[in-house]
Amino acid sequence: MCGICGIYNAHSGEPVSPQIIDAMTRLIEHRGPDDSGAHIDGPLGLGFARLSIIDLSGGHQPMCNETGDIWIVFNGEIWNYKELRKDLQEKGHIFQTHSDTETIVHAYEEYGVDCVARLHGMFGFAIWDGPRQRLLLARDKAGKKPLYYTHLNGNIVFGSEIKAILGHPAVKREVDVQAMADFLSVRYVPAPATLFKNIAKVKPGHWVLFENETMREECYWDFSFKKTEKHSIPEYLDGIKQHVHRAVEERMMADVPVGAMLSGGVDSSIISGIMSTLTSHKVKTFSVGFDHPDYSELPYARMVADHFGTDHHELVVSSSDLTQYWPLLTWHRDEPVSEPSDLGVYLVSKLARQHVKVVLSGEGADELFAGYPKYVVDWMARYYHILPAPVRNQVIQPLLERLPYSMRKLKTAARNISQPAPQRWMNWFGIFNGPLKEQLLANETKMAINLDASREFQHWLQQNPQRDDLSSMLYLDTKIWLPDNLLMKGDKMTMAASLESRIPMLDYKLIEYAASIPSEAKIKSLKTKYLLKKAFSNFLPEQILTRKKMGFNVPTGIWFREGQRDLISKLLLSERIRDRGYFNNAYIEQMVRDHLSGKTNYQAQIFTLASLELWFRIFIDTPDLNKPQGSVEELLAEESYASIV
Repeated sequence: MCGICGIYNAHSGEPVSPQIIDAMTRLIEHRGPDDSGAHIDGPLGLGFARLSIIDLSGGHQPMCNETGDIWIVFNGEIWNYKELRKDLQEKGHIFQTHSDTETIVHAYEEYGVDCVARLHGMFGFAIWDGPRQRLLLARDKAGKKPLYYTHLNGNIVFGSEIKAILGHPAVKREVDVQAMADFLSVRYVPAPATLFKNIAKVKPGHWVLFENETMREECYWDFSFKKTEKHSIPEYLDGIKQHVHRAVEERMMADVPVGAMLSGGVDSSIISGIMSTLTSHKVKTFSVGFDHPDYSELPYARMVADHFGTDHHELVVSSSDLTQYWPLLTWHRDEPVSEPSDLGVYLVSKLARQHVKVVLSGEGADELFAGYPKYVVDWMARYYHILPAPVRNQVIQPLLERLPYSMRKLKTAARNISQPAPQRWMNWFGIFNGPLKEQLLANETKMAINLDASREFQHWLQQNPQRDDLSSMLYLDTKIWLPDNLLMKGDKMTMAASLESRIPMLDYKLIEYAASIPSEAKIKSLKTKYLLKKAFSNFLPEQILTRKKMGFNVPTGIWFREGQRDLISKLLLSERIRDRGYFNNAYIEQMVRDHLSGKTNYQAQIFTLASLELWFRIFIDTPDLNKPQGSVEELLAEESYASIV
């Protein structure tokens, strides 16, 4: 696992400055503290920071072919590199190292850009083809590894993290107002956009080629729920077990110690258990909990650790940790911290890094096997929409709106069911949508943007229609929610601790297999993740299989009402946020007042707005890109703000 960056002065032809490449590389040195390197060839410059995992002595980058005219910087791991290496050797290619990186160079020599589709792994890489004067950027199928780029007067600047691109002195730091509005709706920015104007993401399963001052983008892999393979339930269960077991085994490949993130949920418990069967040593497992018992899964994690006999480590996160690390997490994210759980992932990654260099984690299974409660509720929407409109609008909805605040989750679910897809699907994890968004944004902001953040959902489904509503939800979450939010959290927070995270549940063969399973087999008796749980029913403790899903919830609502009242007020009621001009400040004041008084719960909205304001201060207001050293309180020292007494 590593950090990469580079410059291709395709238009100007100017020689790349080694000092600029060095500055860009230093901004992402946390991704690779073991080694660094650079290659300058006239208008082309590549930078690299290495975290040594495979071929510890021979994997130095940038790396080239035998003739020194094709170069690569590579972030990630290739699981099938030994098979590819063997095939390439049979075709006459000569290898100098045992690294997976060199395999990509020779595969490019043999197959050109088509080599990307042959790679089974997680990656973001850049290949410079000197004879053809072209630059290839590629990202893995599921989007586990990030890769960004910008056009700079016809020249190209790229990096594993946005801050590397911002390290180029000619790149401006400006907010993309449309992207900001979309972030407020869904807590992330759908690809290819980012919060920075003119900086884009390479989309999952895509490559981008820059040649002759033109750009060509191509999707080299996708999956679909259109076709199903009709089998019996026992056959599906066997297929799931085989794919998951193979995916875990492949991701234990390393020349350094490998551990597991263990939440106590089904997915991470399966992975930790399989790892325990594949090694004679105790697997090191790592868990994080919170200082409010209702939000902590530590007892379940301990149960799994005892069941499989792992070497277990854990920590507890408190309110003071959020105020201490929030600015730093924002800097590492390059974006607002959209999920409070970023804090837990970062701190448990620091703990894990004291013992291992690589961890396996359980993201992705919910999106493949219908693991969130929203999938079950939405599955019922088809019955709701069968009812006559007068019954829905004049009887059911008015009754649901009268439900007390204590039943807000049921009320929210009912509101979502009544909406048409895909607006319904967007709103399950939405923050500011509908009336909330209308009230939050200033009139000038609303005039400059498209308020409907579901347009990206509609675009994906127009290009890739699926067989039914559940399949559409699963497809969208796998293509947008995962790579643009959860996987970025996993990558940025683990790499902030110089730790590599691997994700077996998003093995592309497992994705394709799960997509072939009919929807009616995934939700049985209104139970989430039915097939995955049943496949491992004799493997996990019964309490883990039957426990209520918690998710990675953080008690920010409680923290905001207790020790962080002044902090939230200073962020959201300050002169700075007023002067930005994007928001209706009276509405923000009312929202903060209602939350702090306990009148309602705007936990998610307040966290999202506060995270965005921190991002503005760290990336837009500050003239340099230095890593924040202090807490939120220190960042806001002597800040004036409005009174809400």
